[in-house]
Amino acid sequence: MDAVQTLTNALVVTAVGAVLAWMLAGSRRESRDDIAQLRAEMAELRTDLRGEMAELRTELRSEMSELRVEVREEIRAVRSDLTQVALAVGVPPRAQNE
Repeated sequence: MDAVQTLTNALVVTAVGAVLAWMLAGSRRESRDDIAQLRAEMAELRTDLRGEMAELRTELRSEMSELRVEVREEIRAVRSDLTQVALAVGVPPRAQNE
């Protein structure tokens, strides 16, 4: 009778171990798949972000260039206005470099 009980216990422990091993293997497989999917998504996001950052840099450089042109035009206009005021009040013009 002890041999039958020992054999039954061994079979139950083996069956439970097999079920746990099967569940663990499935869980590990799912985890690996999830991690692989996450890495792929992160790589895609990284690529998208780099593209967007490059676009923003280009756009920013263009806007900065336009602002420089506008500032230079404003400075020229202010100089012209100051020259007109100076001439109106009688300041003699500076000698020009030849």
